[in-house]
Amino acid sequence: MKFKPILPPGLMLLVFVAFMALTVYIIVRNKTTILEKLFSIGRMAVIYILVLVIGLRPVTIRTDYEFSTKNLDVLFVIDGTLSMWALDYNGKNERMEGVKADVNYILSELAGSNFGLVTFDDTAHVLSPFTQDLKYISDMVDIMATPETYYSSGSNLATPYKDMEALLQSSNKKENRKTIVFFISDGEVTNSNMEMSYAEFAQYIDSGAVLGYGSEAGGKMKENHNYVYDYDTHDDAISRIDEENLKHIADEMNIKYLNMNSGNAALSGVLEIIKEQSTTVVEKGDGAERYIDTYYYFAALLAAMLLAETIVFIRKGRL
Repeated sequence: MKFKPILPPGLMLLVFVAFMALTVYIIVRNKTTILEKLFSIGRMAVIYILVLVIGLRPVTIRTDYEFSTKNLDVLFVIDGTLSMWALDYNGKNERMEGVKADVNYILSELAGSNFGLVTFDDTAHVLSPFTQDLKYISDMVDIMATPETYYSSGSNLATPYKDMEALLQSSNKKENRKTIVFFISDGEVTNSNMEMSYAEFAQYIDSGAVLGYGSEAGGKMKENHNYVYDYDTHDDAISRIDEENLKHIADEMNIKYLNMNSGNAALSGVLEIIKEQSTTVVEKGDGAERYIDTYYYFAALLAAMLLAETIVFIRKGRL
């Protein structure tokens, strides 16, 4: 047990002593037997002590807690290569602008789930294993910026394979969990040295979608305030969505493919199905100290003592 006093303990003790001294003085002056005086002083002492204890606010300490969560592990895999900043999203906006808006939309719709985040360009980056810290995931996505391309070896959709495998297997080991994957890319491959099949992941995935960004006409990409130059065509480089690659990945993982270049209307249907299939579970955890108030036990005793003292005062007309 611990005390969390509502006022400085020294001040409360001073007030207690003052009231107790005044009460003893009044009772001693009463023309009653010594035994009655002792009983009166004892009753008032108990009342004052209870008031003092309530003021000291006794609490018990607990570190265990329960929390409600959806039974979903939601994994975002986001293509962070330069082409994702091509200017052909919903007109002439950056593709990544749409990605960030849609990821935040998914986060808000599936709030209460566990979220994981993997990004990839030349290499894969696990920015977060599964966590309930929705804001952290949102912040990590919002600060994604164009990669340094000076040492770039090109983009490959198999780059995040190993990290995805580790996170999906981790989720699969949990009881009564559903694993959701959102694979986000424009499907463009400029380095085909690494080829892997995502078909093995289908056994771990319950739902989700491959989300495609970009247009067939394509868009230019800015780097350091200039457009990226294509040394083969001797003109500004153009990035185009490759839906064939994206649909192939979706088929391998047995989830839907959605073209997101005109907005997220199609995504809402997928999210509704996911929410209908999810359930809310109560989990236990252990963490920071929590204080549980116990003063109300002493307050109940104080109420009983005050009631008894009121009856005595009515009958005798004095303390």
